[in-house]
Amino acid sequence: MPYFSNAHGLRIHYQIDDFTDPWLDRPYLILQHGNGRSGDFWYRWIPTLATHFKVIRPDMRGVGRSDAVTDVHGQISLNACVEDLVGLIDSLTDQPVYVCGESMGGILGILLTAMYPEKVRALALVATPAFINETMKSRYALGYSSRLEAMRGMGIEKWVRETSVLTRFPPDCDPALIDWYVKEFAKGVSEVLVRYAELVSSASAVDYLPKIKCPTLALFPKNGQITDDAQVNLFRQHLDKVDVRYIDSEFHMIHLTHALECAEAVQKFLGQAELAA
Repeated sequence: MPYFSNAHGLRIHYQIDDFTDPWLDRPYLILQHGNGRSGDFWYRWIPTLATHFKVIRPDMRGVGRSDAVTDVHGQISLNACVEDLVGLIDSLTDQPVYVCGESMGGILGILLTAMYPEKVRALALVATPAFINETMKSRYALGYSSRLEAMRGMGIEKWVRETSVLTRFPPDCDPALIDWYVKEFAKGVSEVLVRYAELVSSASAVDYLPKIKCPTLALFPKNGQITDDAQVNLFRQHLDKVDVRYIDSEFHMIHLTHALECAEAVQKFLGQAELAA
């Protein structure tokens, strides 16, 4: 399994899916997972993308198969996660790459692209909020004083199951997918998952949006609970080269429930960006 060691000696795990023609030097595409998940959650995208790009699926520090952390507040921050992405890109290539992130992974993609514009050729965002609004913070708290207290009080598995049915997956979703999602999410270390939830709850990408100059695709669920019209308008207002598209769902996990539609949209968008470069 491939790893790279970051500046602090933590090994960051990533998967490579490359089914491109061996005589072609195809560009890299980083698929960055969201809060509490891992690179494994992109599995439905790989058949669509891996014949066009060298697909890289990293696990954020402390989750998936990346090294465990010993100090969640000292070692896990948005800037630290961005620096891990920079280190990963530099370990792979000296050329800019494509980046696609879902939810919190999209927030990391925004920060990376704004802070290191020379690293990113084009950016794709999937169900990515600019910030978590107060309504969603309350909904995720499930009657507790905060989302963090709910995760601690209920336990990770029970909390993620209840919030998944509430906001992530539609009522007609295959129950087996929800079961898999809950079990995979709950494999994480509790305090690591709480720390990532703390980060995403307090994060705001609004000030970074105007700094992004590369072509950007923003895929949103129609009438999304987390990415509502106010959120979408922020992306329209602050991104110069944004292509906003909607997926016919009111639920957040469109990268799983509508994987083929999302992956095809990203593949087509990046292909167009490549031709325009």
